[in-house]
Amino acid sequence: MIEVDRRTLLRAALAGSAVATLASCAKPVQDKTAKAAGSGTAVDGSKPLEFFNFDGGYGKKWTEMPLDLYRKEFPNADVKLNSGQQLQQQLQPRFIQGNPPDLIENVGLDGASLASQKQLMDISAVLDMEAYDQPGVKVKDTLLPGVAEAGRYDGVKYEMPYTFGVAGIWYSKPLMDKHGWTYPKHWDEMLALCAEIKKTGLAPWTYQGKYPGYLTSPMLMTAYKAAGPDLKKRIDNLEPNAWRDPALIAAAEGYQELASKGYLLEGSQALSHTQSQTYWAQGKAVFIPCGGWLENELGAIAPKDLGMTMVPVPGLSKDDKAPFETVTGGPGGALIVPAKAKNPQGGLELIRIIISKQCMQNFTKVTNSLGITKGATQGVQLSSANQSMQDMIDAAGTNIFLDWSFRLWYKKLLDNSDKAMAALMNRKVTPDEWSKQMQKYADETAKDPSIKKFHA
Repeated sequence: MIEVDRRTLLRAALAGSAVATLASCAKPVQDKTAKAAGSGTAVDGSKPLEFFNFDGGYGKKWTEMPLDLYRKEFPNADVKLNSGQQLQQQLQPRFIQGNPPDLIENVGLDGASLASQKQLMDISAVLDMEAYDQPGVKVKDTLLPGVAEAGRYDGVKYEMPYTFGVAGIWYSKPLMDKHGWTYPKHWDEMLALCAEIKKTGLAPWTYQGKYPGYLTSPMLMTAYKAAGPDLKKRIDNLEPNAWRDPALIAAAEGYQELASKGYLLEGSQALSHTQSQTYWAQGKAVFIPCGGWLENELGAIAPKDLGMTMVPVPGLSKDDKAPFETVTGGPGGALIVPAKAKNPQGGLELIRIIISKQCMQNFTKVTNSLGITKGATQGVQLSSANQSMQDMIDAAGTNIFLDWSFRLWYKKLLDNSDKAMAALMNRKVTPDEWSKQMQKYADETAKDPSIKKFHA
């Protein structure tokens, strides 16, 4: 857990850097003077560069500016952008063959495993380089709190975040206002509201059924609020019987009721993320769980008067140990440089460009998501969706924690948690059986000597 004052972080994001934005043509120090991390040589501007982008919620339009800046700095370099959504299938063979891309926007690869196998470069030296568009200022001094510390395994920085956000539940404010519905703070109130919503002919909920992790996140948050922060620590540290906690079983019971009581849009368990999100935007369901990329991913599908609003996940009851305002959030995304890349120094330089103030402002504008550099929202008109996320950050204060670490550290356990969640929502297992399954998967991970262990 990164101990930072999130109110301070938000204010830093909104207020912007004290250093004014400088010309985009500022020479990167790595070109002539600075040494690249992990190497005794500077960037070779004649070498090709390949950036592999995850073409998901943020798309790839945001990559155009940093790639153009790199081309401008190194006009003799053949710069290529490749994109995909199945990184495990597309890139794992290339790691094995020893020809991975020079920079990867990682969504899907097992970062912890790659780091433990020395397949990734230590990118910490980027933090001490001069910021791309702020001469005399080090990169680490341009970043929002928590960013420099994120993406570390055993203290070594292998990943650079590029976005900051929160996760929660989305609804249309005009729709809620039209019916006079008030968003609930606890699960029994949520179920009561769902019964009222169903009477109108609308589906209370939908979710990205083909990717059950979208619903696992809020369910874990509901349990976290009931049990308190110690639950996360025990789960992440693979402690015996952590998944047997009564709060987890109670949360599983509550979320399964969405299915058993007919509160899900019909067929939600089989919907893709794009299908479920489209139906939600069309007003066929009131609530959907998702991260901050939802607005950008919907694009033109979302009606202009949708009034997208994110709110915290309901707790379990009035006896919760964590406040309703608690959310998961912080630096997100992972830019990684493979150790066997043909142009790793070029990959490091592209990271430096991507996290420059001008590129992060562009990222915020293009994706409707907050970048990780101070001043990322400066001069950018925020949408109602983005404003609601920042309102959540402000309300949460210090009650913000990064995502459950087991989901980052243990890929197999993450995959098994998806399977277990799918079984729960399809009512193939009871909440107690789900809990036992998850404990079994966690115990297998803990006992497997081939899996490197991390501790919260």
